[in-house]
Amino acid sequence: MTVQRRGWVAALAVPAAIVLVSCSATPDGGGSSSAITKLVDATAKKPVRDVQSSLGAPKVKKGTKLCYVTRTLSNEFWSYERNGFEKEAKKLGVDYKTYAVNDETSITEQLDKAQTAMKQECDALLASPISATGLDSVYKAALSSGKPAIVLNDAKGTVPGVVYVGPDAKVIGKTAADYIAEKLPDGGAVAMIEGDPGSSNALNRGAGFKKGLKAHPNLRLVASQTAKWDQRAAQDIATAMLTAHPGIKAFYAQNDVMALGAAAAIKEKGLAGKVLLLGTDGIPQGKKEIAAGNMTATVSERPATEGATGVDAALWLLAGRKVPGWVDVPAFIIDKQNVGKYASGMP
Repeated sequence: MTVQRRGWVAALAVPAAIVLVSCSATPDGGGSSSAITKLVDATAKKPVRDVQSSLGAPKVKKGTKLCYVTRTLSNEFWSYERNGFEKEAKKLGVDYKTYAVNDETSITEQLDKAQTAMKQECDALLASPISATGLDSVYKAALSSGKPAIVLNDAKGTVPGVVYVGPDAKVIGKTAADYIAEKLPDGGAVAMIEGDPGSSNALNRGAGFKKGLKAHPNLRLVASQTAKWDQRAAQDIATAMLTAHPGIKAFYAQNDVMALGAAAAIKEKGLAGKVLLLGTDGIPQGKKEIAAGNMTATVSERPATEGATGVDAALWLLAGRKVPGWVDVPAFIIDKQNVGKYASGMP
């Protein structure tokens, strides 16, 4: 199985200005006294539909520029997050620029790109940080100059005034544990393949999954190891886990790319359809594997919705509207029962 590599970066084609930042948590602490910071209710968490309903379509000032600093577009998930950002910016007539890095561990490269974006007269900063604190200095610089900072999906931040748009990663992990418990009423051995240990998403999904398992004492976590979001590493790790613990009944992979690797390992062991396999994200290739019976399910996120909502949040703030510190875009289960509804693209 291969992971489809999609996406392009419009970094040189369009002027830039609002930087979208993808993270997975709410900002919570003292800090900047900028006008933008005062518009963000750091303690508020509201569903995306409620926020859209109460604030309505954002107003756009002529000449507004948006910049989005994302992660590697070789991961389909981030290409769909980027697509949501760019589609919304185009629809609203906003100039934009996207910056992407080479791989999921390029923390320094991402910081360099975020700093470059801030030099491009951005009116707001949006980003999907690799590290929970790796872009904090850029967020602070943006806010101190009156520019919104929006985190999309991944790293939980502590900088006051930063808006987080995305799901609760701990709830994602717990959802996976509950689903496995439902499918394995008699319990059994479970394994987890973790993302990069420096990623807030990985830490929170793992914490949520472990907490979820505690509610189902007949499920035992017998192995857990990081594959750093890499498919081949996940395949090797899953193979080793199945060898060391042949009684494993279910795997939880913290993203679909690693789940694809685990699926290959399960298939090589002749256990396809016998071992449950859950991924996370809902990328197109993962859904194809669910339809084919090689994966059981994925806890699907909504990257296109997140990207578009990040644009809206930045524009609302620029227009002086108050925005909650956390715009919750909830994840949901996709399995063989409903995969046909999401055959292509991502919500």
